[in-house]
Amino acid sequence: MAELLDKNYGAAFPEELDGPLDLQNGAPNCCKFNRWGTLVAVGCADGRVFIVDFITKNPVKVFTAHALPLSGISWSRDGRKLLTCSMDQTIAVWNVLTGQMIERIRYNSAILSAHFNPRDDNKCIVLRTNSLPTMEQINPRIQKVLTNDTPGASDDIICAISYDRKAKYIITGTGKGKIIFYNADTLKCVSWCKQSSSQQVRQIIVPPKSNFILTNSQDRIIRTYVLNDLLNLKGATVEAQYKVQDMVNKAAWKSVCTDSDGIYICGASTKAHSLYIWESNTGSLIKILHGTKGESLMDVQWHPTRPVILSVSQATVSLWTQAHVENWSAFAPEFQELEENEKYQEKEGEFDMEDEDAEEEIKKDLEEEEDIDVVGLKPEEYLASSDEEDLTDMKLDQTLRTGPLWYIPIAPDVDNPENLTSATLPGLEIKDDQSLLAGAKGIGKQKK
Repeated sequence: MAELLDKNYGAAFPEELDGPLDLQNGAPNCCKFNRWGTLVAVGCADGRVFIVDFITKNPVKVFTAHALPLSGISWSRDGRKLLTCSMDQTIAVWNVLTGQMIERIRYNSAILSAHFNPRDDNKCIVLRTNSLPTMEQINPRIQKVLTNDTPGASDDIICAISYDRKAKYIITGTGKGKIIFYNADTLKCVSWCKQSSSQQVRQIIVPPKSNFILTNSQDRIIRTYVLNDLLNLKGATVEAQYKVQDMVNKAAWKSVCTDSDGIYICGASTKAHSLYIWESNTGSLIKILHGTKGESLMDVQWHPTRPVILSVSQATVSLWTQAHVENWSAFAPEFQELEENEKYQEKEGEFDMEDEDAEEEIKKDLEEEEDIDVVGLKPEEYLASSDEEDLTDMKLDQTLRTGPLWYIPIAPDVDNPENLTSATLPGLEIKDDQSLLAGAKGIGKQKK
């Protein structure tokens, strides 16, 4: 049993290429999962955004967001809004369900990245080229600048920015290897420290279920720190708790991601379509995934709850999953593998039309019959983490008008729409993509 569990569940990281996502000839350059991993948003070089259902692997919503290539995507906490930023010097907030724009803000320089506040989708942080990062309140519009008051800040620009997972702090990385923490409400600097290297911090990664932060630096080393250890420092040089790097090729990393617990680290190489996976606590390299030769990676994202990775190259979004080995003995408890054919001995009553001994069991099942609610939706606690204190507030609504948005309904393909009446689908009004929102009204309770 232990060998069987280890074979199927022991490896919590991808091992093989499963195939590409269908993006209808789009040229992707970035992607982002929602908090549950049910939908993934893919930004393209032509300014389009694809919302892909991760179950079917097909786009369920496509809209043109910008005039130039997208540089970043961020989901709101409830999955109903999408924040996009682009090299066209604008950021935009979108309604995911309808694909309509809620707000657009224009700047005077290209946008490098933008992130929603994890607890307030009316606020976001924006990082631009050759400018100080800003905290934006969308409605009503208020802009606040994050100033760098650390020693030597005059020639030290901020190159990376992120929220911590509970939105208490804004974490920034500078061109000289400094890590600066700001209070997310007051925007005052509460702590800053130096890495052991003075190279530029290119990216800051915050796993959603752990108290670690990771930095991807120009010196080609990925460092892991404990967040609480960095909050009370005033200029001290800190050593990373864990370090990982490519010891052989000395490759730089275009993008870095981790699983939700921060146990595994994945680095996307700048030299080829290669993904390096390490164990964070030991620093040992456990897997290298090689994609199509000649392609260069643009982005990489780890699924929030499953050992699945999406890698974005110049032409495709590749899906990497675990290697599943079929074990037929696990399909039925009484299944036995035979080395040679044997004559089967029929058991008494095995193929009888009626089982006399089963009458009592049938009566017992009828007495225990219970109603199953197929309309009411409840949040699944297995998706909860330590930042899910408001689990009861994230209650699902079958009409999709309130609460978290896990999936996007789409209208079914019907050959003759004129023949589709309320008798065919009770309560369904055939108008647009949102027509399925009313479909659940005609569905009652069914018996088990």
